[in-house]
Amino acid sequence: MKSSPPAGDAKSTDRPPTAARDRILGAAFALLHERGYAATSTREIAARARLSKRELYAEFGSKEGIFGALIETRAARMRQPLEEVAIGDRAALAATLRRAGAVYVQLLCDPAVVAIFRLTISAVEHAPELSRIFKEHAYAPYRRLLKELRARTRSAGLLDGAPAEMSARFVALLAGDLHVPLLLGLASAPPPAELERRAQSASDALLALYAPSARKPRRRQPR
Repeated sequence: MKSSPPAGDAKSTDRPPTAARDRILGAAFALLHERGYAATSTREIAARARLSKRELYAEFGSKEGIFGALIETRAARMRQPLEEVAIGDRAALAATLRRAGAVYVQLLCDPAVVAIFRLTISAVEHAPELSRIFKEHAYAPYRRLLKELRARTRSAGLLDGAPAEMSARFVALLAGDLHVPLLLGLASAPPPAELERRAQSASDALLALYAPSARKPRRRQPR
């Protein structure tokens, strides 16, 4: 999916602090999608954004920094339902998991996110740093928040299981057979109601799998 950079004035002194950043990200997304990672230079990104290379480097430091920011702007939306969440009971936990799951699958199906995944896969053989950047800005922060949530709910007696295991299971339940067909262009994004249903199903399954009573070993009966 092609995206055009936002319109704006070329004089940086007339723009608010975020304007240059937004224009660079818009230009970078368009060029990376058109040409691929290796064939896109910071000079071309700056020219498309109608900024100087000095302004570009002041904002991001490098092409890798721009790519990381493209991921971060979307990954931050994925993490939002899990940040600073107070979980007092099982109903609140279920609601939080449903919200977090719905946002996760919606963004997983977003055309821009699919395009970034495809770009990373196509370029990673010659630019292995992209997988590290992807992990640092997308996977690692989300998994960390999930683990923190599971740790809090486990200490409150709402879930019982290893936080890392539960985090990986939740992501697997959400993605299921959805993501690979999207990346290969074999399927279209499901309608919102189907994504909500998937989030509900994943949340219910996780709560059932790691319910405290379900994880405790059976007590041996005396003979």
